[in-house]
Amino acid sequence: MANFVECITDASLAGELWCGDRTVAVLTASPRGTVEGSVALLDLGALDPALRFVAVLDCADQEILVPLLRAAADEARKGGGTALRWITEEETSPGKAAIELNALESGEVYRWWRRDLPAGVPAGGPEVRRLPAGDEGEDEGIAFRIGTDEAWYDVELTDTRARLVHNREADSTADALTSLTSAALCALDADHPGLGAAEVNAAPDDEELHDALRRLGFAPTSERAVEYTLSFA
Repeated sequence: MANFVECITDASLAGELWCGDRTVAVLTASPRGTVEGSVALLDLGALDPALRFVAVLDCADQEILVPLLRAAADEARKGGGTALRWITEEETSPGKAAIELNALESGEVYRWWRRDLPAGVPAGGPEVRRLPAGDEGEDEGIAFRIGTDEAWYDVELTDTRARLVHNREADSTADALTSLTSAALCALDADHPGLGAAEVNAAPDDEELHDALRRLGFAPTSERAVEYTLSFA
């Protein structure tokens, strides 16, 4: 598999896989002649070499992800880094890449909470409204955005469930977040009646959002986003 991994350091050759000014390389895997996974290697400029390099994954196949991350680690090492970090979604147990590369879990970034639909909850407050999806290209995969100027959900839909991706720019209360979440659930009940479940992502220390989700019948699942660190020592 390693023979199919290519390291691209020219932004014009990497195309849309290049993530911006902080990208220093893109690793692609093409085992069957077409790109089946990629990793963008970012240099975040941290003074601590253990915090400098982050890999942004675009690959679900663990067999392909292992050589991609190994190649990304080699590039990070050449750039003066002492570790490589990445975030991946998984169940409670580590994935193949973390195990094979001997990477350690740095911490949980967020966990998904779930409840059945229809929710049948009261509508949120009048301050909650439908919002523009954002800048051009940012809204790919987003069915709608609902919230206030300070907190909102980007709602992604599949045939069976809705995923409410939470964002906010300021501190909020459990009451305000309950109103926001209620409004999102009411919109799903009204506009997408065939869905069976709603899921919300919440950071492990976000007690206000945890409180709001519990009030509305959500429970944490085993699915989470985890940061891993591969040390070169």
